[in-house]
Formats: sequence, C-alpha cells, structure tokens
Amino acid sequence: METAMEALKQLPLLAFPPGATILEQGGGEGRVYFLAEGTVEVLKDHVPIAEVSDPGAVFGEMAVLLKIPHTATVRAVSESRLHVIEEPEEFLKRFPETALYVARILAKRLDSLNRYLVDVKSQFKEYDDHIHLVDEVLESMMARHPREITRRDPGEYD
Repeated sequence: METAMEALKQLPLLAFPPGATILEQGGGEGRVYFLAEGTVEVLKDHVPIAEVSDPGAVFGEMAVLLKIPHTATVRAVSESRLHVIEEPEEFLKRFPETALYVARILAKRLDSLNRYLVDVKSQFKEYDDHIHLVDEVLESMMARHPREITRRDPGEYD
C-alpha cells in the first residue's frame, strides 16, 4: 500500500516563478496542488492570510471537494514547484491514503479555526451591544449541515 507522499511523486511537477499565480480566488479550474518546494502566499480578498513553505501543503482541495470556485488566491513568493492533480476526485478514490492525508490537513485547519472561534467568543461575551450577535451567527454557521452542491461549468464563475 502506497503512502500519500509516494502517490504524490507520481504526479506532474509544475514550476512557478516568484509572483506567479497558482490559483485565483473565484476561479474554478478543478485542480489540486501539493507544494514540493518553495514558498507560496495565500490571499483572501487580496489580503495575505498565510505564507506556506511546508512540503506537502495542499491547495485547491476545498473548491474541488465542495464544487465551488476557489476561496483564495495562491501565489508563488519564491521559485516554487508543486505537484498537480488534474482529476482530483478520481485520484483521491484511487489513492485513499492521499484522501486521508487531505482530510487530516482539513481537520487541522478546522481545529485551528475552532480554537480561534472560542477565543473570539470569550473576548466578546461581556458586550451588550450588537457584538454579541457574532456569537449567534458563528454558532449557526457551525451547526449548518452542507447540502449537496452541484458542479458548475468554470465559465459560470465569471
């Protein structure tokens, strides 16, 4: 049985020069990328939210799994090489170890977000103005179960 990293080595490796856009927020190319080397930045609404240089970091998976446009832009900070999956759903079915690897990364991100949410909620629990509504909105978002989402043609995102 192959490990997730062994399966990734079978994938094409693409090189991106500094400043090159790997994924564009709002786009829908349907690819998933795994960082092999280099540094990339993640931007949401043109605001930098992370700089990533960990080999194996994954990008584009949320859009593929949720069948939505990309939720962030990923851009190379330094010369970067990434493995690319052209048909992610097929690949993840064929290599369940890689699917589990992606699931673990998503679980870590969700855990970090939950910890942040608890911190924010505790900071604002004493306020009597509209800020207390943040607590109610965040709770309703966390309790919402996803509905089935159908994939759109990439041209529909423009």
